[in-house]
Amino acid sequence: MNLSQLYYFRKLAELQHYTQAAQELYITQPALSNSISHLEKELGIPLFERDGRTVKLTRYGKEFYEYTVESLNALEKGVALAREHAGSPLGSIDIGTIYTIQGDYLPELIKAYRNQYGQSIEFNVYQGLTTPLIEDLENDRYEVVFTAYVPNKPHLTFTPVLSQKLVAIMHKSNKLAWSNSLSLEDLQEAEGIVTYPPDTPIGSEVSKLLKTHGVTATDACCNDEITLGSMVDSKPEAIGITLKTIGLAPFRNLISKQITEVEDDFHPVYMVYKTGAYKTRAVENFIDFVRSFKWKTG
Repeated sequence: MNLSQLYYFRKLAELQHYTQAAQELYITQPALSNSISHLEKELGIPLFERDGRTVKLTRYGKEFYEYTVESLNALEKGVALAREHAGSPLGSIDIGTIYTIQGDYLPELIKAYRNQYGQSIEFNVYQGLTTPLIEDLENDRYEVVFTAYVPNKPHLTFTPVLSQKLVAIMHKSNKLAWSNSLSLEDLQEAEGIVTYPPDTPIGSEVSKLLKTHGVTATDACCNDEITLGSMVDSKPEAIGITLKTIGLAPFRNLISKQITEVEDDFHPVYMVYKTGAYKTRAVENFIDFVRSFKWKTG
């Protein structure tokens, strides 16, 4: 038995198809079949059985697969650690993120991480909304995500990393644009309030805030700040209730104003990962780095 056989076995168990597995392993199908056959003979048990044009693990194969994956993961982790000590950490990290931190916080974070650990780590960054990002994390599409908090997820670790300010935005021609201060009570007279959908985490927070002060949103339909800003820009009489993010930067005719009843740290953003899942050395380093990273805004 050798490492190549174990890697071949793991790949075939995952794909359950000789041709596809051979292609991904860059070997011929006969070579893969021969390797698996020798492994089965050495172990004295059948690992696979035919299932039409594909294969599936036998009961013995399923047991052997669990131990094989555990062993190879431990080996790969050890290799990564050795390379790190040698000054050449390798690997990739799949990250899912909400849009609101993709233009400022996340680039600075990745830059600082690479300054400390080197340029060889590859970051694959994908954008989305909190709920689908969390679902994809649970389905192993990502290793780390940055989202709002989602309750009732005991198998996930939520670590707060930054907070975002909630502001009111309006066209500079709006009569409230040049007032010295702005309160939620002032918004009761607004000719239309645009904000986030209440079925999103940030939308739920805003909805509760407005309801507490007797204010009703007329357009609760915007999932991001660019859409929200564009709607307010096209309706000079409307007021937008939004997070103050880089998404508002393109709108030169809009003015943002702090709301007197709202604290600056209205909306926290979290780093989220599976609590007990296996993590490569690169991912472990990244999680530890994010915990200690001090981001200087503006």
